[in-house]
Amino acid sequence: MAGYQGSSTRRSPVEALAAAIEAECREINTVIDGVIVSFDRTTQRATIKPKLQRKFGDKVLEAPDIKEIKVAMPGGGGFGVHYDLKPGDPVTLMIRQRSVDKSQTEGGNTDNAPGRMHDLSDAVAYPGGGEDSKVMTNMPEGGAHIGTTDGKKGLQLRADGSQAIVGGPDGADKLIIAPDGRVDLKAGGETLFEILGDFVTIFKNHQNGGSPMRPSDMAAADTLLVRIGSIRGY
Repeated sequence: MAGYQGSSTRRSPVEALAAAIEAECREINTVIDGVIVSFDRTTQRATIKPKLQRKFGDKVLEAPDIKEIKVAMPGGGGFGVHYDLKPGDPVTLMIRQRSVDKSQTEGGNTDNAPGRMHDLSDAVAYPGGGEDSKVMTNMPEGGAHIGTTDGKKGLQLRADGSQAIVGGPDGADKLIIAPDGRVDLKAGGETLFEILGDFVTIFKNHQNGGSPMRPSDMAAADTLLVRIGSIRGY
């Protein structure tokens, strides 16, 4: 309410107090969008431009770049996911409520004593966010995708229990692992084990001078076909 009051109403102690409280609240940083200016993949720290500005009359002042901000990649239990960030990539800045000088450098607890509060320099950046209209496409229904934002390159875990590495211009399946663990490689609509099975079948049916293969060779070919079938996922 205080933000809509003119200077004449500030003569009221109540309105003046409300205006002062609002002014202080405007200084509290919590969660802010930002974009990557530069990123060091070896330290996982970045220079980030907060998407924050303030207007003073006809002047607009933008928040300065903040440096040495930790980028929190997903991780835990000794495992993690890392991707190299590029200038312009969106991040979500979470502003810690107190200075992290001690907790991040010495490993101790953050002091709740007087000091920096909700300062942009104490932010941690989480990759992602950005405009609501920018979304990942071609995502598997009921599954997960780790790869490019267009869904055409990467690893996919699917609702039926299968997994696939997708790639190429059309984002088709390249390596497939069936729910029961069988695997196959695909390219151009054909699978590697399908081709191997066809080759063994041709070898089995081959006749040498009009005479069929020896029974032992045919039995060996049949065994190969069974073994290929036990591996082939599709």
